[in-house]
Amino acid sequence: MEITIYKPLSPLLKAYIDCFYILTRQPEELPNTYLTFPSMHHIVCLYADAVTEINNELISIHHEPNGILQSRIVGKFSKAVCARYEGPISEITTLFKPLAVNAFLPSPLKDFVNGHFSVFNPYPDFLPAMRKIQDIPILSEKVEAMEAYWISKYQGFQHPFLPAILDEMTNSEAQERSITAICKSHAISRQTLHQHFDRYLCKTPSEFRKTIRFRRAINTHRLDIDQHSLTTLSLLADYFDQSHMIRDFKELTGYTPKYFFNRISHLGDGSVNWLFL
Repeated sequence: MEITIYKPLSPLLKAYIDCFYILTRQPEELPNTYLTFPSMHHIVCLYADAVTEINNELISIHHEPNGILQSRIVGKFSKAVCARYEGPISEITTLFKPLAVNAFLPSPLKDFVNGHFSVFNPYPDFLPAMRKIQDIPILSEKVEAMEAYWISKYQGFQHPFLPAILDEMTNSEAQERSITAICKSHAISRQTLHQHFDRYLCKTPSEFRKTIRFRRAINTHRLDIDQHSLTTLSLLADYFDQSHMIRDFKELTGYTPKYFFNRISHLGDGSVNWLFL
């Protein structure tokens, strides 16, 4: 299995899309099974000549020469999900930054998400356009065509308080502020905040904050030249203490931080973090 990462070239898309990646598997490869974990991204995946099956927390993707393009959106899950690839696979995936996918949809994200791996077809021309993109043989040209499609659907996203609150929640210096305090500073109720998080992010504020810390711990550990202790890492990732980090990791991954960091794989440029089983 090979993953190639592409950063957006369009100045417009750089503000909304973290990266694209293209995953390819050859016919002779053995099946790959891995765990994927909650992310701040909203992820749109396209699979050519493949069938996807969902059974509880297992997503199975296997080759079938049926001429069908599978389109899914990932994002509404709060613990580890197991995925399994079988047979030759051609996948192209777009990783949208938090809130960003709403700038390309005709209505709020919640209208397109009913689970952690929902069928995604936001426009009448979406699947025909994606089919043509998948048929492009040169990978870099696939990505160019994907950029052109998303630019054609761009309509912007304006919201009275969510972008400011997300900036505040991702600011390390503001991590200790409670959700109640954040609501008070923006003159909204907790109920209102939850409703808007659900509509545009498909997460609760608490889930989003927990994911921020978790992803910050992964990135800090990956770039940790000095090999800090878990106690120091927990503070660098804005946990209250090491026991707080251990508790969150067990909830999100099923593993302790020590076991998790010994097993995690950073694919491409580190944007994709899977634990292979």
